[in-house]
Amino acid sequence: MKEEKVTNELGSSKIALIYCRVSSERQKVEGHGLDGQEHRCKEYAHSKQYSVEKVFRDSFSGGGDFMLRPAMKEMIEYIDKRPHNNYIVIFDDLKRFARDTEFHIKLRMAFQKRGVKLECLNYTFEDTAEGRFVETVFAAQGQLEREQNKRQVVQKQKARMEAGYWSFNPPPGYIHVKDALHGKLLVPTDKALIVREAYEGFASGRLKEQEDVRKFLQARRFYGNRPVWLESVKRLLTRVIYAGYIEYPGWKVERRKGHHEAIISLETYEKVQEKLGNRTFKRTIENEDFPLRGLVYCSKCHRPMTAGWSKGRTKKYPYYKCQYKYCHEKDIPRWIIEGEFEKLIKTIQPKEEATILVQIIIQDVWNKRIADQKGTQTSLKGHRERLEKDKENLIDTLTKINGEALLKGVEAKVNKIDKEIEDLDKNIGKAGLGSESYGTASDAVLSLLKNPIFTWQNGGYKGKRLVTKLVFTENPVYDRELHYGTAELSVGVKLFELILAQEPQGVEMGGIEPPCIRVS
Repeated sequence: MKEEKVTNELGSSKIALIYCRVSSERQKVEGHGLDGQEHRCKEYAHSKQYSVEKVFRDSFSGGGDFMLRPAMKEMIEYIDKRPHNNYIVIFDDLKRFARDTEFHIKLRMAFQKRGVKLECLNYTFEDTAEGRFVETVFAAQGQLEREQNKRQVVQKQKARMEAGYWSFNPPPGYIHVKDALHGKLLVPTDKALIVREAYEGFASGRLKEQEDVRKFLQARRFYGNRPVWLESVKRLLTRVIYAGYIEYPGWKVERRKGHHEAIISLETYEKVQEKLGNRTFKRTIENEDFPLRGLVYCSKCHRPMTAGWSKGRTKKYPYYKCQYKYCHEKDIPRWIIEGEFEKLIKTIQPKEEATILVQIIIQDVWNKRIADQKGTQTSLKGHRERLEKDKENLIDTLTKINGEALLKGVEAKVNKIDKEIEDLDKNIGKAGLGSESYGTASDAVLSLLKNPIFTWQNGGYKGKRLVTKLVFTENPVYDRELHYGTAELSVGVKLFELILAQEPQGVEMGGIEPPCIRVS
């Protein structure tokens, strides 16, 4: 904040206050910086024969509440302490006043209530209906420009993130360094070793709790003289950027490999997340004591039922329960709900003679899928060959270029093509399906569909859950009186029924001619 009193040589009784504001550090030293604004305002005051009593200088963003600006708040308090002075507030540009229509009007009224006259170097305030209308239009235009600038900045930052570059302030352990090829690139600092030791210590159990990590960081003066809080520890241990990846869910930027050097391995990062308990919902509902947990729905509220152990006087008892707060369904003993489910499974017993026909249909569907994926592989390989040719042409061009700028540009294109080829190789590998995977999958599915009760009774926890997912189209709904009622069977089970319904047409097992059934 800068204060200056100037003697009025012309004997004027008009006292002026000058308000200057910039919205970034860079603007302080540019043409519209604080010194430049102050100089122009003083020249204006001198031409009007005003006595400048004080100068208020702000470095604050143009949007939002004007009372959050330190210098603006100080100026209003300064005026309030001198209610008998008729001040004139001078500022360089209407945009320096407020770039938000709502706050422009509020600030205008705040000065008007205090009897303060406003004067601007590029705008004349008029206390008329027309003048106030034009002023509001200018304020709205300033707000529009600010929001458009913000949108453009966000778009550029998001594009950088999607390209694998961190576009915000560097996290502890990194600094931004200007790189000829990448622009601003994250580079590890000497604190990177502390980050690595914290992650690896927590992952291995040497640092058992987050409190131990906090003490470790505090002892290493990771944040200098500032204290280390547990919230800072949690934030540090959940940043995948340290594993060499970029993500920002707020802008829907999904995880991708970054161009910066990793401080820790992805494996170490995943171990830390598992220890912190950052797991998906699927993992949290898994409990081998309750295979139907999350799969059976409550008949009253039609929400998935949870399960757990309830403590009795002498021991614990297993129950399925509905935790929806507006549902008053009582807990159901495990032996009842799973026993009724087993009875339901026993009613599904397809005949053996339908198995071969179903296998033929599954094979047909699989062959079509293989053909589609081969076509995808061929297309990807063709694209890869074209990229290789483009790369060869660019490399030939490199030998003929003399200018450093052009050389760097061509090198950047070559690196981009290498990245595309790497991604294509991964997709080509994923697009392949072998006969072994078909055999394993079809045998498992057919075995389950032929005899679901066997899998339920002998397949363990995973087998029980697989039965529920493959035998039923919709989650079974349990009712205390009706039990499971009529459950909706899956397409696979219905296929058995459809084939068996055609038995009267004649099916000879010696030379099988499958019926005309289309499965898409």
